[in-house]
This record gives sequence, C-alpha cells and structure tokens, in this order.
Amino acid sequence: MYRTLGQLTKVSTKTVPRTSPTYAAPHFSLILLLMRHKVFKFLGLALLAAYPVLATTAIHLTIDPAVGLTNSLWIYDAGNTQLYFAGGLDLTIAGYSRLVYCVELDRNVNVPGDYNTTMDFADTAGLQRVGWLMQNDWPSAPALGYTGVSLQEHGAAFQLAIWDILTDNGNGFGTPLTPSGKVSQSTDPANPTNSNVLTYAVAYEALSLNHTSAYGIIYHNTDSNGNTVQTLMGPTPDDGPSAPEPAAVILIFSGLALIGLSRLRSSARTH
Repeated sequence: MYRTLGQLTKVSTKTVPRTSPTYAAPHFSLILLLMRHKVFKFLGLALLAAYPVLATTAIHLTIDPAVGLTNSLWIYDAGNTQLYFAGGLDLTIAGYSRLVYCVELDRNVNVPGDYNTTMDFADTAGLQRVGWLMQNDWPSAPALGYTGVSLQEHGAAFQLAIWDILTDNGNGFGTPLTPSGKVSQSTDPANPTNSNVLTYAVAYEALSLNHTSAYGIIYHNTDSNGNTVQTLMGPTPDDGPSAPEPAAVILIFSGLALIGLSRLRSSARTH
C-alpha cells in the first residue's frame, strides 16, 4: 500500500529525491548475432530470457487523478481505512509516459517520487490474469468511453480488483458486515465503500476469471537507497522499438527464448 503520516493510503505524498538513470542491458543486435551461430544459440536464448531482469532505468511517479479517487474511497484492510488514492499512476520513463497500477497491497511508494526500475513481464498466474484485464478491459481505453467521474470510479475499481486478485485470488469483497480476505469493502456504516466502485471491481474479477495473458510490463522499483518499493504493472506500450522498456520486444523474445530452448531440447533428444 501507500501511506502518509497517520493515514493509510495506496500512495504517499512524501517526495523521494530523483536518482540518476542507469542502463545495464545487453544489446539485442549482439544477442541476435550470437544466435546466428549454432554453437552460441543456447547462450543467445539465455540472454534473451534474462533480458528483462538486466534492464534498469529511472522513473518518475505521480498520481493520475483523472483515473482514480483521492481521499474518498474506504475499504476494509485490517480495519476500515480511507485510501489517499486508488487508481492509475503516471509513470515517466526516459521521456515516455505510462499509466500503471500497483501490484502489492502491503508495500509503500511515495508520490510524487523518483525511483530506479527493473522491467519484467507477467510470469505468475495472478499477474497474467491481471495482464488479460489490461489487454481486454483497460479502463482508459477510448473504445470504452469512460470519462469524468465514471473513469475515476473505473480506475479505482480496476486497482481494487488487481489487489484482490493478487492478494486474495479474487475472492470478492465480502459484505458490509463480514470482511473477506485482506481486501474487502468497508464495514463502517458511516463510511461504506463506493457502491459503483465495488460493482465495477466485482465485474472486473468476473470478467478475468480463468483468463490469462502475458500482456503487460512489470516494473520492480527501488528508491535512491536501494530499498524495495511498490511493484507496478502497466500495458505493453505500442510506441515502437525506441521505447525504453522495450516492452514488446521483451515479451516477444522472452517467449521465443523459452520456445527455442524447448525445441532445441526436443531436437537433441531425437538425434
């Protein structure tokens, strides 16, 4: 989660000093050149599979009030709590703008703030279920037509659904009298969970049930002291190979690396 002094949040208001960007990833051209030679094929495949965890760069985070709710959403999380913010965060990486959501319920991140990030792809069942949601029911998608308060509520609901899927396996949000798991609706009659947000969150969970996709980029973040902060997740960007992730390439080549290794092993067994 995110915290402010004396208040549980999903985002804190404390600023973290900006850190200098670093980038320590192998060049794709070199990896692909290696793969042209049979003797180095396994090495090339291994480098491609490892590429996401080798890429590190700087990011800047702020909340996006157009895609979430500030100081108005109550949930039950070991007690009834008003969230400072629940919804999308604006992540800036190498001049590119991304909209991302939080992955972890119980880990903080201060915003606005600057962090170092290591990028990866969705490699667990829970993250892949969230990836399917991002690919098929992204609240900010123009085709869905959400604007104004509707977009804010859908953004907050999307975040609640992500937390519940990854924390409680998407078991719903309990009742006004009985919590369900770590992420539940408020049980305080004076401060109930926004009914629209709750309805949308339940719908997101129902839509994603039994669906998976490797779509999406995971951002593993640390502060300037090397401390781990909130992990974030956003869609695979489509702004070309110059993108700093480079997200689409990470996904494609990570998958190809695994496929290639499997085929090479099969070939070795049959010859």
